[in-house]
Order: sequence, then C-alpha cells, then structure tokens
Amino acid sequence: MIDDLHKKYPNDLRIVIKHFPLSFHKQAKKASLYSMAAERQGKFMEMKKKIFENYRNLKSNEDLPRQYAQELGLDMVQFDKDMADPALEARINKEMSQMRQSGIPRLSVPKFLINGKEPQGGRNLGNYSSIIDTELKKK
Repeated sequence: MIDDLHKKYPNDLRIVIKHFPLSFHKQAKKASLYSMAAERQGKFMEMKKKIFENYRNLKSNEDLPRQYAQELGLDMVQFDKDMADPALEARINKEMSQMRQSGIPRLSVPKFLINGKEPQGGRNLGNYSSIIDTELKKK
C-alpha cells in the first residue's frame, strides 16, 4: 500500500520509516539491521519488502535475509561490514526510544501515521487516500 500511496501522491507524500523491532519477535532486530545494511546500497525498500513478505520464514532461518541480499545483487563484503557496524544498531535503539517517547500507541507493526496521527478505519488505499485528501485540503 505504501507504494500505491506514493504513486498516487508523488509530490505530496513523504514516507518516513522508523524501526521498532518488537521484542517478542526474536529475529525482528536482526531483520531491521539487514534492511539498514541494504539501505546503504540503495536497496532498503526491496529488502524490507522481501522480509515482510516472508517474515514467518525468519523463525526457522534467521539468515534468510542474507540470501535476499545476494538475490538483490548486493556487494556481500560491504553488506557484512555494514551488518557489523555499531552505528546501525545505535540508529535502531534511537528510533525505538523516539517511538517510546512519542506517546503513540505501539499495538501493531507496521504502524502508519498521517501528519502524526494514526488513521481511524481500515488499513486500505481508499481510507488512507480519503484521509490524505482531507489533509491536503487543509494546506
């Protein structure tokens, strides 16, 4: 849906993704690291998409995103260096702290906000488009 919204509002929508790996998902933090390492090679969205589409498989194969990195054609030597970079984990910790301090309820991941507010109604293109259209009219 993010891709569809971005296509519909290419000049009006800014998408910000913050990492908040849930503690009860054993591989969540590592999955965040994988996506951030891929980001350094310009493949964040591609890696994020593969991880989200196959998140259940991470439980039995925690290094599956490494396979995805190879499929995406990433430089694996650089990828491994980036995975070991403490700055990535520090970024995750900072984003988690920001989320905790924001006061925004954290019941679901991914969480979508429009102008800092959680949309009411269903998670679908029609509902979000309606909310975005209303916000754009306020400009």
